[in-house]
Amino acid sequence: LENLILNNNFLSGSIPAEVFSATSMLQFVDLSNNVFLTGRLPSTLFDVTTVRIIYIANCSINGPIPANYGRPPLLRDLFLDGNDLTGTVPEITTGQLLNLNEFLLQGNLLTGSVPASICTLRDNMTGMLEDLWTDCLGNPPQIQCDFPAC
Repeated sequence: LENLILNNNFLSGSIPAEVFSATSMLQFVDLSNNVFLTGRLPSTLFDVTTVRIIYIANCSINGPIPANYGRPPLLRDLFLDGNDLTGTVPEITTGQLLNLNEFLLQGNLLTGSVPASICTLRDNMTGMLEDLWTDCLGNPPQIQCDFPAC
């Protein structure tokens, strides 16, 4: 399985972690616009080293962003916007997400600051991140934009 495209299908319930444990060639995941899709993001999704694009936007996914979200070395697009994600955006380690081009987080219940490790990906010398969308509006803002590069 290389492409898992189930967007706009009225899926309900949680995303089974086993789906991602059973594949080693997955490159594209699109589960977007399934408003009845609930539960947490399975950490097994981010253990798939071949994944390049993850669209899980406009669902009802809740809980924190898994700590291992920076693990896929080829990840280019990560769209998690329009969910009910909570907590802070986890730090990544040096060398992770170097191919990340778009990271969409707006429309969630996230708090804290955008980690410096993510902001450094906007530097052309260390990363390719062009689009970083968060909820920096409001009083107080949901996510503090402490870093001028963000």
